[in-house]
Amino acid sequence: MNVTEHFVVSQPVDAVWSLFQDVPELARCLPGAELTEDHGDGTYEGSVSVKLGPISASFVGKATVEFDHDANTIAIKGRGVDRSGGSQGRVDVGVDLVGTDEGHTSVTIAAAVQLAGPIAQFGRTGLVNEVSKRLIDEFSDCVHAKLDAASPEVAEAITAPEVHGLSLFFASLWATVRGWFRQS
Repeated sequence: MNVTEHFVVSQPVDAVWSLFQDVPELARCLPGAELTEDHGDGTYEGSVSVKLGPISASFVGKATVEFDHDANTIAIKGRGVDRSGGSQGRVDVGVDLVGTDEGHTSVTIAAAVQLAGPIAQFGRTGLVNEVSKRLIDEFSDCVHAKLDAASPEVAEAITAPEVHGLSLFFASLWATVRGWFRQS
């Protein structure tokens, strides 16, 4: 499935690009994500934990990150396995930063997500798209807070909030149901 999200940061593209190049710091803005190893060559190991109602998964795996400094784009390829639940995931993410006429930065995140195993059932219901949107909203809030922080020390202390699976699940389910009714 493909997920595309967009947000605008009220900072110049150079400031946002600087943060986005700091992968360990940026990972702290992803709810449920944890980097465990930086191989120094654009390859990272870590985990991403997700809880959708009765199903939770903690994907442990690797990701490669490539930067195009001329275009202010990032390509991320990740794979992970949830050893306890038997789910697998693969993601190809493109991040595009573009300066606006107002001096802000437009951020577009496009992801191709492939899920297998028990968690894959949520991909068919539209819940993954809703959950992705909510997680990107949390990510965006964290990025804004880091860039608006009064000092580097304050920025470093800012992290994404903990993901509350049940409330995220029901909020996402409700948004999906509302979408179905709007289509009818």
